[in-house]
Amino acid sequence: MKLHFSFRLPPSAFILLFLSACLATVTPPPPVVLKAAGSTSMAPLLADLAAAYSAQQPHITFDIQGGGSHLGQTLVESGRVDLGLVSWPAQNLPGAVRSIPIARDAVAIILHPDHKIENLPLLQVRDIFSGRLLNWQEVDGRAGPIQVISREDGSGTRAAFEALVMADERVTPTAIVLPNSQAVIDYVAHHAGAVGYVSLALVTEKVYAVSLEGVPPSLDSLTGGNYPLIRELSLLVPPQSQPELAKFVEFSLSPAGQAIVATKWGPVR
Repeated sequence: MKLHFSFRLPPSAFILLFLSACLATVTPPPPVVLKAAGSTSMAPLLADLAAAYSAQQPHITFDIQGGGSHLGQTLVESGRVDLGLVSWPAQNLPGAVRSIPIARDAVAIILHPDHKIENLPLLQVRDIFSGRLLNWQEVDGRAGPIQVISREDGSGTRAAFEALVMADERVTPTAIVLPNSQAVIDYVAHHAGAVGYVSLALVTEKVYAVSLEGVPPSLDSLTGGNYPLIRELSLLVPPQSQPELAKFVEFSLSPAGQAIVATKWGPVR
């Protein structure tokens, strides 16, 4: 005698089996760490872009270091980082390394917050930083020695300032040389006779940013292109790079990425 057994699974069981099969085939992408180094002026921008991108792609994280534009170029050329951050055009860049502008930035001349000069012509800024003018009385009638603050060799901000302001002249050898933009801001904020230069995006109420040639340093004058000290911020991308890196660069130039840029910098698209 043959016995026949017949049974039916409840609908909920089929749903559970289907979901189990689907979950079994989904493999999360492996974690990826993208390393970047270079311009301290550009690091906050990259941090903002990286945070937004990692929110969309949680498996991708970023390790962002400073060190200056020249160091960023050196590290990307040697393959020790995935991205170089430069705030002035890289010199002697190998043909295989691409330089991709993602933002525009202004270089602001900053003073102590109690030292509010209404305007400075660029020629006068050059005279101040070259050491031809030694006392503020020669500038705005306010007596007191001028203390010039500059950046270290290899800084993209320094290269931009020297090219846009100093031309063929050198910054005075009596200048105090500091290693990053925040150090410049902190020094100027606590010394009444000091004058320095930093990225406009880093300027806070701790210092006063003076107008140049009658144009105030602002996001409007940057995006409008009429501020006299404007530069590009670029990513250096090596020839053999991870696919994730190309996607991040694409995001940085997308409408979403450029909207982040536009909060403190000038967009390029």
